[in-house]
Amino acid sequence: MMQHKGGPRLLVTDREGALYLERASVHVEGDRVVYHITDDAHRREFNIPHVNLAVLFLGQGTSISQAAMRLLAEEGVHLAVTGSGGAPLHMGSLTTYSATRHFRELLPIYLEPARSLHAAVAVMSDRCERMRKLGGAGAQKHLRQRDTAGLNALCARFESSLDGVADIQQLLGFEGSFSKACYAEFSRYAGFSKDAPFKRDAGAGGMAADQIARVNRLIDHGNYLCYGMAGAALWALGIPPHLSVFHGKTRAGGLVFDLADSFKDALVLPLAFALAKEKDVKEAEALFRGRLINAFNDREVLKLAIATVERMLEASRDA
Repeated sequence: MMQHKGGPRLLVTDREGALYLERASVHVEGDRVVYHITDDAHRREFNIPHVNLAVLFLGQGTSISQAAMRLLAEEGVHLAVTGSGGAPLHMGSLTTYSATRHFRELLPIYLEPARSLHAAVAVMSDRCERMRKLGGAGAQKHLRQRDTAGLNALCARFESSLDGVADIQQLLGFEGSFSKACYAEFSRYAGFSKDAPFKRDAGAGGMAADQIARVNRLIDHGNYLCYGMAGAALWALGIPPHLSVFHGKTRAGGLVFDLADSFKDALVLPLAFALAKEKDVKEAEALFRGRLINAFNDREVLKLAIATVERMLEASRDA
């Protein structure tokens, strides 16, 4: 338990991971945070378990009152706005106390290239392991893929390349090749033909009229949800989201993207490719989102993300 102004509260890793709301109105009734769906003629209200929630995702068409934001902030709930296709928006209380140990340890890693490299390799090592385990399990469950030897092999190649990496630029090259190999492997599992191979094109999903566009759209949406989980982990540790160790020192939210890399493809790709042939775009998005939120909770993603931060710090101490 952590102490705060209103007394003890649950550690973020002991809470339910995430809740996603769309076309909803969030407000306060008494001392409860509640919501109702805006097009519900009966205006039925549902509780938001804000004392046992880590992340609240606000999707399209959602509004929230100041009183609700205040109660959520008092319990340390992280707000993430998603679903609009724009930049990820994260909100957290400025008055919630966070210890500064992780920030103090991460700052010299951000400033020193050699230590940044060790931290980035630690993130990629976790990414590789989670792709092997979580990605492989997702391929078996959602894509009915019995044999994931190909996925294991490309993970082994990437893992081997991490041993002798010389600098961030070389690591970026290895990481890019690994990403392309993962897309190709999952597209093969999903039955994409060689005549019309899958091509990753971020932000180009549009109305998702064909299978390739649909998968791209789902991957985009899943990535934004993963950024919300990574942001919540950093915020809980008192770490600013801008202290990138890998994907660019000047990109806003860089560390959020770095940390999300450790788990997002392993969770998102099996779910996105499994719904490539779903004819109803809205139904595909709803199924995808529900399955991903469940995966956040079932796989305890916040714990995984925080463990990656700890490994980043450990790997960088002797650099």
